[in-house]
Amino acid sequence: MKNTSEDNSIEDEKPSKWKQFFILIIGIFLIILILSYLLISYPLFSILGSIFESELAQDNNIVVGNITVTFQNNTYKQLQNMYYSNQSTEFAVCLLGKKETEYIITSMYTPHIIEQAFDHVKFNQCSEDTLILLHSHPFRRCIASEQDLKLLNQSRQLSNQTIIIIMCEPNRFTIYS
Repeated sequence: MKNTSEDNSIEDEKPSKWKQFFILIIGIFLIILILSYLLISYPLFSILGSIFESELAQDNNIVVGNITVTFQNNTYKQLQNMYYSNQSTEFAVCLLGKKETEYIITSMYTPHIIEQAFDHVKFNQCSEDTLILLHSHPFRRCIASEQDLKLLNQSRQLSNQTIIIIMCEPNRFTIYS
């Protein structure tokens, strides 16, 4: 008789199949809930899109498709220093040089900044001899905004060689032409 009562107490301690199934369903639901929060509230997709669309600079050169930008006269180092000193806000610079088979940047200047924030920069138009309008975006967000594309179209009216570069890391860029 002792064996029978011990067997009953062991069986009572095992959860029923329905209880195990219910716990499994709740666990799956909670995992889906947490993943949906992370994927929707954290800009994971825009960061991944930016990484795939942008390129890393190598040896003072940015190469995107058939466009090559070469920095000379220490302009690339100046640009990186500007990025490091303006990480809390976007910044803009006008890049000067010449266009041959590639864009060769020999100097740069900062246009008059009207408004600057973490997620936007508003500045006066660059001079007509500007080859490239470069501005920064928040970390790893290299995709152009609608306003960036409007700026590119306006700049192309002055010179059809003008391009826009977005800098979203010290060595990561996207080129729009």
